[in-house]
Amino acid sequence: MKKRREERIEIHERLIVRTTSGSFPALCEKCRASDAILLSPDQASTVTGMPARLIYQLVEAGSIHYREVASGKLIVCVKTIVLHQNDFT
Repeated sequence: MKKRREERIEIHERLIVRTTSGSFPALCEKCRASDAILLSPDQASTVTGMPARLIYQLVEAGSIHYREVASGKLIVCVKTIVLHQNDFT
């Protein structure tokens, strides 16, 4: 009889986003999910590996969730970017 050996590997990823104000990142109201955070396009680019220019193009096309904050800066939903990421790979 042959012996069978089974191995299982689990990979867990953790994302830590630090803000200068010390507050938590905003959540996307349209997604209504606890993992749908809003980040600046540059931060989202770093997290997803997608070029910031492409993120701006997705915003202009209305393909991802986004919001302008009081200071006039743009923040984008990382969850919707990840959903579109497969379209560009």
